[in-house]
Amino acid sequence: MSRFLGAARTFTALLLLGACNAPAPGTPEAVADAFADAYFGHADQEHAKQFSALGATKMLEDEAAETRAVRNSSYTPSEANLNVKVVRGQRSSRDERLRFEYTVTFQGGVEKRADIELSRLEGVWKVVRVGVLDERGRDRTQ
Repeated sequence: MSRFLGAARTFTALLLLGACNAPAPGTPEAVADAFADAYFGHADQEHAKQFSALGATKMLEDEAAETRAVRNSSYTPSEANLNVKVVRGQRSSRDERLRFEYTVTFQGGVEKRADIELSRLEGVWKVVRVGVLDERGRDRTQ
């Protein structure tokens, strides 16, 4: 019986440690991560829109309009089966905005850098700008 309790305690401790690494809901980190996962990890503009405002929402709406015909005739983001790894890096600030750097690794090892900028609008953190560097390091900001 004590062996079971020891294993249960260890398992619970590991779960708590894992939960400590996840950002709290509603924090800038959580919003940026959720946006990055939806946008880069799943290519799902519609889902990413719930985390966006201003220019980022416009970018997502434009992309959704451009891909609507393909998505209606062939596949949805959930069927795309993307093999993408998204890792958050450094946090920085600019005026009242926060910026997070991300490394996005696509299938085959192709890696891009992105930055996601957030602003607090009516008390809620929202992604307002997304920047992506191309393979030559040029900013392809949206």
